[in-house]
Amino acid sequence: MSKTLEFLNSLTDRELAYFSKFKLHKYSKYTQDDIKEFLKIKNFSEEKINSLIPSGRYAENNQTKQCPQCGSKKLLINNVQWTETYGKIGWEDDKAVAKGFSGKITYKDEVICNVCDYWLQDPNGRGPNAGKKLRGWSFWNLLDWILK
Repeated sequence: MSKTLEFLNSLTDRELAYFSKFKLHKYSKYTQDDIKEFLKIKNFSEEKINSLIPSGRYAENNQTKQCPQCGSKKLLINNVQWTETYGKIGWEDDKAVAKGFSGKITYKDEVICNVCDYWLQDPNGRGPNAGKKLRGWSFWNLLDWILK
């Protein structure tokens, strides 16, 4: 059995519905065909998928890490090099910049839901929702805007 099918077997019906709606299209055509066959065996129709996905989002649970979109606890956590520190305010940002000047690297966790591909934490702003958030203005942004 392939790793993809092993993963699909570990999903609940609800997680499988989210997976098929949000992540299926990211696989190759050959793998998509295997996943669609798996869904067919499990009697998943478009109506069943839509009925298992509510219209709202899950409330964030502070006790355990879970996806706010689908509620799954199957998360992919990557420890990535933090590069997006320019123009931000805060001790953590200043510390990362100072470490960068001395040749050291700062790492942060990038957390992505393995079921629906929702990005819970995106330290470098490279995920699919990166441009949708409004970034706060800092003194350097203001100065850059004035000098243009």
